[in-house]
Amino acid sequence: MQVLFIDIDSLRADHVGGYGYEGPTTPNIDDLIDDAVAFERGYVANSPCMPSRAALTSGRFGIANGVETHGRQSQQIDRPENRTDWAGSWTENQPERPWWTLPELFFQNRIPTIGVSSFPRHPAPWFYHVWHTFRQPQEPDEEMTVEWGHVSFQTPRAETVTDTAIEELEAVDGDSFFLYAQYWDPHAPYNRSADEIERFRDTPLPPHPTEEQLEAHREWDTLRGATQEGIETRGDLNEMISAYDAEIRYTDRHVGRLLEYLKSTGQYDETLIVLSGDHGEEFGEHGLYREHWSTHDGTQRVPMIVKPPADTEMEQGTREHLITNVDFAPTIADYLGESPPERWQGTSLRAIIESSDADGRDAIVFDHGLYTAQRAIRTPEWKLVRTYHPGMWGGVLPEYQLYEMNDDPWEQDDLAADRPDLVDSLEEEMILWAERHRTGSVDPLRRVAERGPSGYNSFKDGFEGV
Repeated sequence: MQVLFIDIDSLRADHVGGYGYEGPTTPNIDDLIDDAVAFERGYVANSPCMPSRAALTSGRFGIANGVETHGRQSQQIDRPENRTDWAGSWTENQPERPWWTLPELFFQNRIPTIGVSSFPRHPAPWFYHVWHTFRQPQEPDEEMTVEWGHVSFQTPRAETVTDTAIEELEAVDGDSFFLYAQYWDPHAPYNRSADEIERFRDTPLPPHPTEEQLEAHREWDTLRGATQEGIETRGDLNEMISAYDAEIRYTDRHVGRLLEYLKSTGQYDETLIVLSGDHGEEFGEHGLYREHWSTHDGTQRVPMIVKPPADTEMEQGTREHLITNVDFAPTIADYLGESPPERWQGTSLRAIIESSDADGRDAIVFDHGLYTAQRAIRTPEWKLVRTYHPGMWGGVLPEYQLYEMNDDPWEQDDLAADRPDLVDSLEEEMILWAERHRTGSVDPLRRVAERGPSGYNSFKDGFEGV
């Protein structure tokens, strides 16, 4: 069994060529899509970084694994060893393996399990628990003229991630592996050259924010607001998005190198390849620029691409099914020939990969917990956003937002006041979902709302209101 999972930070689905973007951001990812199934309605179950990866690796939603935000509230994932002071090996007493994570599933099957990631720079001990090999690329600590300081922390390069991943593949003894390669790019800060940015300046801008919206946003005194980010016109917005696109193109080039290595060594066809993002990035659609802060699609919707092994069935193309990244773990287990641990909450996508006519869900639910505490329910037509804590935007964010997603994909026309019956119906469905999926007596997202989201607690002293 050969599995490659490519995890790209801050990658919006609608900035990928294979998802319809007009800029030349992702030629290599687009080639992968030609060999794969791409999910148009793929959402991370939890955002941003730490909650998203907890959902991915645990196979459980944040409401069950307990990781809904960053900071102190994210340090422990819900597992038996975190519930007691028992000093022994609890796994020996768990023959049904209900708590295994995705890396553990491979580890316990004695398949080389390799992580190459900059993510542990966020302190999350549960993330790099039980791997055969875990590599953290480290860049030289050299000064750069970027707003966030040194190369060594916020800017591990995609080039180094790919170099390290290839080193590890070359060292694999045998014909099986699970390789997780996580790219920090295109997360801010944006460090591409003027020439790299120039190629994207003619890419059409999205319709929102309009000039009128920009004017209103400049009145906000808030983290990542238009004024703080220097966004006065749509020309300024174009410069920011062009820099973001250049980062995506840079990452794509090095993702392409990793895929080319598999092809050159004859492993590409037989490798199960999954490519996704941990969250997206918003650019003023709702007032924040270059930030992931909500359950809007700019933050929550990411590319989700699956290329199965060549000897398995696949109907290549796109899918409209509603999925979350919690579905990846059981999907990979399915191709491995293993039943998923009973605590996993996702559903294998294999039937949908094999046929576009396969049944899907009527709705999915997902959370954000860093700057706000929000839960959203998404159906094929509607999205209801419930805000439990507005973060620094108490004067802006309503408690309920309702959007008709087919006619209003940019989520601009809030219909909550016009459709109270639908708001009540969708909220009831969301409450029932929470009751089915939570494992403790307290909903962890509600606890985040009571204590304050981590990002809000970090910055509130500097921004005391809108």
